[in-house]
Amino acid sequence: MTVEFFDSHGHINAPQFDADRDQVVERMKAAHLAGGMVIACEESEIDGVVALVRRYPGYLYGAWALHPEFEVTPERPEVSLERILHICSQPEMKAVGETGLDYHWCKGDLTWQKNRFRRHIEAAKILGKPVIVHAREAEDDALKILIEEKAGDVGFVLHCFAGSTECALKAADNGGMVSVTGVLTFKNAAALQETVRKMPLTNLMIETDCPYMAPVPYRGKRNEPAYVVEVARKMAELKGLTLEEVAAATTANARRFFKL
Repeated sequence: MTVEFFDSHGHINAPQFDADRDQVVERMKAAHLAGGMVIACEESEIDGVVALVRRYPGYLYGAWALHPEFEVTPERPEVSLERILHICSQPEMKAVGETGLDYHWCKGDLTWQKNRFRRHIEAAKILGKPVIVHAREAEDDALKILIEEKAGDVGFVLHCFAGSTECALKAADNGGMVSVTGVLTFKNAAALQETVRKMPLTNLMIETDCPYMAPVPYRGKRNEPAYVVEVARKMAELKGLTLEEVAAATTANARRFFKL
């Protein structure tokens, strides 16, 4: 059996990859990746993601939402439900996201952020597509909204997870997934490692969130999808499984979640 991995969240559309994007995809293939997600975080990124998905059909897949970090400005107006539906109904878009809550970069009255999150969930449910969730220092509040809005009906993933084990297990109980990055390989990631030990394998996915958070032994360098293998390797170690078992399970989970 061929071992195959899947990067469930990355940004190879980012300018950090402009010089060698095609080579990055070739390295994905050489590292036995079955494919990967490419996430657009604002409208200016959509055309680039769609073009990339069309360049690598059946290998790269897109998703979009207006990122929760982005406050409304004259140049970046609030996104309507109709606009989300229009963009995310494209066949290249396999999910709505990343959307959610960010209490790290955004302060004050964040009603606008919560309303935007609910709007994206509503769109996902109308489209029958899953939700990719960004929850930074806001995991519990994000999960509360996901449960209230019944996002589990279409599926949701807490991407780049850094919350509590209790939050992760509650997400799993409510139709959700948890995806972990290269942070899992860091020495100071004991809490996240304990969460992975306790989470059912059927509710776990692996990701790079590239170009950020490269795993050991690439820490400090530009991250890229091929490095997701190191996340799988650490997960296998923590769960007492073989690399092949983790690869097969997380890839199957991603294919099921994104309906690939």
